[in-house]
Amino acid sequence: MKRGALIALSLAFSVLSARSGEVRVEPAVSVVPANHLKFYLHFPAPMERGDVFRHLRIVEVSPDGTELVEAPEPFREVELWDESFTRMTLWLHPGRQKPGVNLNVEIGPILEEGKHYRLEISGAWRDESGVPTGETVQHPFRAGPPDETRPDPTTWKIEVRKGFVRAETGESLDPESLRKRVSLKRDGAETSRDAKIAGDATGFSIHTGNPLPPGAWSLVIDPRLEDLAGNSIARPFNRDLTGDTVRDATETVEIPFSVPPALVPEPEISR
Repeated sequence: MKRGALIALSLAFSVLSARSGEVRVEPAVSVVPANHLKFYLHFPAPMERGDVFRHLRIVEVSPDGTELVEAPEPFREVELWDESFTRMTLWLHPGRQKPGVNLNVEIGPILEEGKHYRLEISGAWRDESGVPTGETVQHPFRAGPPDETRPDPTTWKIEVRKGFVRAETGESLDPESLRKRVSLKRDGAETSRDAKIAGDATGFSIHTGNPLPPGAWSLVIDPRLEDLAGNSIARPFNRDLTGDTVRDATETVEIPFSVPPALVPEPEISR
């Protein structure tokens, strides 16, 4: 496996932001696996902490959005904030989502395949200054089939266009994991360049702003990269530790691709 210089692509990727002032939810996809694990809540200002779960709920809804029933005890009630207190990681309780463990057996899974749901964030939740966020945020989604399979980068397809690199993965990957576990490398040269990453239902795009220089490049993937169900390249989330003989994948994965000169604009000639 080639070892070149990792590009400082600011791959703690900055979040592709929406309009200022919005409360946003990631992943911003309409279908998640029934064993989905995490949402990321993005706020426009540092938020009030302590007893925040009273502002959050998941409800089952009909296809037209009519509330049917509130999901009981859906969250792992531990507050996980970034340093700015503007992003909270909201875990669905792993004990409910992992088949065969106590809470999953006693209470049942939080999400069921084929059903429609809505994550609600109360508009009464205040920021550090005491200002409420405003209207309740409603994030609708549907539960698809459970995902028990590790992401497989050997099946990914890479496409290079002016200003971005597109990776078709066939599934949605955990957005925060993408920001931490994916980078670009160019043999023989280091480049300082801002980049942003945007995931969707079938893959992700790395927006580099300006076109990449022509030559040989690689998409570099840390084996700890996770999908929405917590399966990493290294290991599946729902792993049978008693009888599992499959070894963890520990090697960094590199997917080579090339940037042709045609994608790089010709310099202007002064007259």
